[in-house]
Amino acid sequence: MNVQEVAKQAADIVIRYYNNDIQPFLDACDEDVLWIGPAENQIIRTREALVAAFAAEKNDLRFVIRDLKVIPLSTVNSHVCEIILAFTVDTIWPDGSVNQVKQRVQLTITERMEMIRIRVCHISNAIVYDERDTIYPLHYESDYKKFVLAGEPRSERVQIKSINKALLFLNSRQILYVETARSHTVIHTVEGDYESVESLQTLMNRYPELFIRCHASYLVNPQYVAEIWRFRIRLQNGVELPVPEKKYMAVKTELRKRCGESKAESVPLLDEERKKNEE
Repeated sequence: MNVQEVAKQAADIVIRYYNNDIQPFLDACDEDVLWIGPAENQIIRTREALVAAFAAEKNDLRFVIRDLKVIPLSTVNSHVCEIILAFTVDTIWPDGSVNQVKQRVQLTITERMEMIRIRVCHISNAIVYDERDTIYPLHYESDYKKFVLAGEPRSERVQIKSINKALLFLNSRQILYVETARSHTVIHTVEGDYESVESLQTLMNRYPELFIRCHASYLVNPQYVAEIWRFRIRLQNGVELPVPEKKYMAVKTELRKRCGESKAESVPLLDEERKKNEE
């Protein structure tokens, strides 16, 4: 078995699978395939049962995968290999909203008569890693659910031109804040940072409902604001952003307004005198 060649075939099958071309995946499945989905109790045994399950699935979902990494693993059996695929997938719902997860697909593949057969397909979702953790995700419950899963889990995708002229499609609910960085901007999200050639004003004009202009060099997503005082904003992840004295009252008022409109929990806007006493 040429493991590298099998890895290429597996990657092509998975890409086509997420382009809603499912037949190549089903054709490659062994008659006794075991399919384990990302959801609890989502286990299907045999190709016949899997084909029936997909045939009964009616939806208009679309998917976009990116950052695909393929890791082939040889085994002690020259006719068996393991292929690990890791990537980010955006699920685009019929109403245009999007949710984003990092997925991992593990395929156990055998080779028979120069044809590959998938014996096991295990799909799982990766949780966001916290740098404070080493092995166990100790901060998952306290941080990930609060920052990422709060409110509606689905949202529209924000389109942004990256510095290499490609289009970025970001989940609006995962954007923390945006800042100017010399000749470009940096979009800080829950899952990482992205660089763009578009100005803050361009992004503010395009998505006025998403951001608050708290400073000439910063846009902030109000859903991640933990507190505000003279003259700073602190986000839920601990990052602090400056607020000019002249904009302070306007930003504070807008934060209160946004919290009321979204019916979110009230942002703890600290009393200035109390804050001074605490300092």
